[in-house]
Amino acid sequence: MPSFAARLQRPAVRLIGRRLAAATTPERMRRVIRWSTALLAPTRGVTIEPFELGGRDGLRVVPEAPPTPERAMLMFHGGGYVFGSPKMYRSLAGRVGKAAHAAVYLPSYRLAPEHPHPAAVEDGLAAYRALLGQVPEERLAVGGDSAGGGLAVAVLQAARRAGLPMPTCLVLLSPWLDLTGDGESHTSNVDSELLILPPSVERATRFYRGDVAADDPAVSPLFGDLTGLPPTLVQVSGNELLYSDSESFAERARAAGVDVDLSVVADLWHVWHLMAPIVPEARASIAEIGEFVRRHAAER
Repeated sequence: MPSFAARLQRPAVRLIGRRLAAATTPERMRRVIRWSTALLAPTRGVTIEPFELGGRDGLRVVPEAPPTPERAMLMFHGGGYVFGSPKMYRSLAGRVGKAAHAAVYLPSYRLAPEHPHPAAVEDGLAAYRALLGQVPEERLAVGGDSAGGGLAVAVLQAARRAGLPMPTCLVLLSPWLDLTGDGESHTSNVDSELLILPPSVERATRFYRGDVAADDPAVSPLFGDLTGLPPTLVQVSGNELLYSDSESFAERARAAGVDVDLSVVADLWHVWHLMAPIVPEARASIAEIGEFVRRHAAER
């Protein structure tokens, strides 16, 4: 059973999901998210500073203690490739950075539909390439949530094709990896998902993929080559619309020889981590992320 705090948040999360599903334009979707995340204050005990990485602006979030500047995490924000920003994720990045003892880099990337695929992947790859020039790969983690999780996988696939080294580990939070919408949970979890409802997913898919087929690995990295990806932690709720993305990824990645930890929680919603100031399950998940990153960044 979810915590009392999580149960209290369900009506608010449901309201945001319904408003997002009713938003028929990118501008309206962005307005809903700006309104719903306005109170996500920065985490205490971190320093937040602007930076430029690979030609894109962003935020660098550094825990004040313990100081471990040699360990870093490149985190791609979610938002269906249509909305979201580094500022919106500074609170989550601060908590992840403190748990992982790492500086967290939150780059911006161009958003659809103004900039459909491959703009996000191009920007993400440029950020990854630039950060590799500052942090050795054995001290670098990569991660993202929702569309940012899909982008993280797509960027590493592109990096491998470009001959770049892989990071020490990969962290995916409720990742959106399959734009076809054919996963079983897209049907079975329609009534249990609170935040990301079918109209929102369908709209974001159309905005992002442009003329690319939804099952093309270019936009659905689940169907791409997963060989050579680093050890990966996937966190997902069994109630999510996108649950099948994580389940299928774990199966396919393991078949490709990737070490995958699939961590499934119950009775929560898409990217519950954002409510860590209120929801204890979110804090527990972030602690798991921190332990995973510290363990793998110390192994090599």
